[in-house]
Amino acid sequence: MAKGKQFATWCGKPYEMKKSKFSENKSIMHISDNMSGKMHDIPSVSTSCMCNPICKARMKNGNSICASCFAVATINHYKTLGKAMENNYELLNADVLPFDMFPMLKDSVEITRIESFGDVASETQAENYHRFITKNPHVMFAWWSKNMKIIEPIFNRLGKPSNVVMIESSPMVNVEIKPSSWIVDKVFTVFDDEYIKAHNVEINCGARDCNACRRCYKKSTEKSVKERLK
Repeated sequence: MAKGKQFATWCGKPYEMKKSKFSENKSIMHISDNMSGKMHDIPSVSTSCMCNPICKARMKNGNSICASCFAVATINHYKTLGKAMENNYELLNADVLPFDMFPMLKDSVEITRIESFGDVASETQAENYHRFITKNPHVMFAWWSKNMKIIEPIFNRLGKPSNVVMIESSPMVNVEIKPSSWIVDKVFTVFDDEYIKAHNVEINCGARDCNACRRCYKKSTEKSVKERLK
């Protein structure tokens, strides 16, 4: 182990304890706190889609939005980020973490995203996110997933936190789905230029600045969020 670094062992593996610029305490769960583009100044906790067998199966479907997944290119380009997302995947799916291992976000943090580069793979991971959310009641979370049936049993058992907006991502381009579960607050769908023009689709996710928009972090805004395919 590197000298001068603090580590915690979990499920037989050492994890470096780090403090994000958004957190009050050190944690073994990685917070992405230097996001660029539309996610600037928004903390995110995520895992790698390249570790998730459900994500990898969807990538093989040419009609799926996952077939052109931006996260794969980002993870491959930023190796340190990719390793951090891999560690998060292993950590969050191994076992339910004690509350003191989750970061306490600073009072100045108003919004946080759950899953920017992957998706939930197990009920264990879903319960860990539930614990992270409930530990930070002052923060409004937006949680993206295509796997609501994995998350739903956790909410049935523990309750749905009031400080989370559950966003179900439509798996196919140009096909807006209906919510698959009672836990869903919004549906997020991506449309290509040809479909937008042919069907006069009104894109309401295009400002490229999530922190200024915050549509996905409010339950009072549109239930259908539409983005143009990049």
